[in-house]
Amino acid sequence: MYSILILDDEEPLREAIRILGEWDSLEISHIYEAINGQVGLSMLREHPIDLVIVDMKMPGMNGVEFLQKVEQDYPDMLTIVISGYNDFEYTHQAIRSKVLDYLLKPVNRHELNDTLRKAVHLLQQRQQQNQHNIQQHRTLNMSVPKLKETIYQSLIEKRFKKQGNEEMLAMIGAEDKNCYHGAVVLRILNLEQVHRHRFYGDTSLLHFAIANVLNECTEDGVHYFCFANQRLEREMILIYHARHAYPQELHYAVQQRVRSSIQNLEQLLDIQIIAGTGKPSNDIQQLATAYEQGKHMIEQVNILEFNRSLIIPYEQRASKVESHSLCSRMSQIRTLLENGHFPQIHRIADECISMMKQSPYLSLYMAEYSLDDLEGQLYEITRELDQRSLESDGTIASQRKERIQTYLLDIINMAEWEQHVHDIITYYAEKVRQSGGSRQSFHISDIRSYIDQHYFEDIKISMFTDKYYLSREYLMKLFKQEYQMGIHEYVQQLRMEKAKTLLNEEGLKIQEISEMLGYKDKNYFSKAFRNYYQLSPSEYRSQLSTIANK
Repeated sequence: MYSILILDDEEPLREAIRILGEWDSLEISHIYEAINGQVGLSMLREHPIDLVIVDMKMPGMNGVEFLQKVEQDYPDMLTIVISGYNDFEYTHQAIRSKVLDYLLKPVNRHELNDTLRKAVHLLQQRQQQNQHNIQQHRTLNMSVPKLKETIYQSLIEKRFKKQGNEEMLAMIGAEDKNCYHGAVVLRILNLEQVHRHRFYGDTSLLHFAIANVLNECTEDGVHYFCFANQRLEREMILIYHARHAYPQELHYAVQQRVRSSIQNLEQLLDIQIIAGTGKPSNDIQQLATAYEQGKHMIEQVNILEFNRSLIIPYEQRASKVESHSLCSRMSQIRTLLENGHFPQIHRIADECISMMKQSPYLSLYMAEYSLDDLEGQLYEITRELDQRSLESDGTIASQRKERIQTYLLDIINMAEWEQHVHDIITYYAEKVRQSGGSRQSFHISDIRSYIDQHYFEDIKISMFTDKYYLSREYLMKLFKQEYQMGIHEYVQQLRMEKAKTLLNEEGLKIQEISEMLGYKDKNYFSKAFRNYYQLSPSEYRSQLSTIANK
């Protein structure tokens, strides 16, 4: 519905217009009146008026002066002039003010309504255009983040050609030559755990939550845009820029804000992130360099001294020290696989890991590479030992890929990395056993090996009796003869030994340790620990702290 202002000093003329106008059919619901230009301007300020009918000759501020003021203050206002004078002065002003029509007194019903219909038609067109513009604006606002993501991804991959694409940079606000741009690389350490338990397995929701928190930290003239790396599911990239900034001060401010955001993510959503920052530059194409610097900082983190939620500036440099390789004894591992001596493979892994721990440095990059190399070589050996089981089974390739995603990348600390090593060995040892690729059949050490790798699960003896077609009594007798204790006793002993090791990790909460050991209830774990060691987990930690302080 629309509204109209009738501006005339003569009451009879205003009444005539009210009577002659076909207001309902024209969808004009509000009719306002004013006796001169000054009152008319007040009405325009106070009410949402769409159309004005103005008499040119009035006392005080006349129609000419009113139109001049409207032209200045309300340039889009539709106006219709009514006058008893068809002279040049009034006509000229009407033309200058772009009035919709010029009607002579006495007002004719048909002329008035034809002019009003023309005005309403123009108002409807304007309304439609405004709605179209609003929709376009909404669409643009929705598409700009995706455009930013695409451009920034191409910049860090050195695929973006600045020449000829200046308009695209302008659309995302990245064309300012007085701006400094930088990149922060964010590695989600516990991606698999968090997206499974908190985000229903939807990684895009996890990415959205992280981006939301980091995008909210805009302040002090620094603008941030966070997005998931299209190539690496575990990696997110934070681009930042600021005008007229000092690079060192900008870099420091970014570190502080990102550190705060990372801490918030860990507290609110239990997301553990490590971040590496790159050097800011006033050349936006140097974002690729900043990205590589940030990525390098993350890869060089020493996991032997791993802290949660780190942020590493580009100035920091890690010293490289060679570590013992798991795969240096692969020929021996192959022989053990062929002969079915699977527990000995785990012992070899333990020896290598022990030597790694004695070294002062093991980079995150080397840790990831070692897992990848180990998995790849074991896969090839297993395939050679039984070509049919791996090539005829269409799920092997996808299983291998899944394990790389799960075990190669989810590294929170050295203890978890060590567990991944044993999991990969267990996985392929089981493949060899299932395929009959080894020369040796069942041995009681197979059960111990399984327990060693799955002590945190709910282990039932029926699992082994069903698998190896042995009676419960015979199986338990074999195990006790070999290891001088029953299966359940061995599980308990192993869990308690692991508990002591994990309690040495100051960053782990007792609740977390109980879950890692397979206890669903923290109190049950504490009770089991006290029964075994005659002191609670908290008391054991206090003893460790006292010894350390001495």
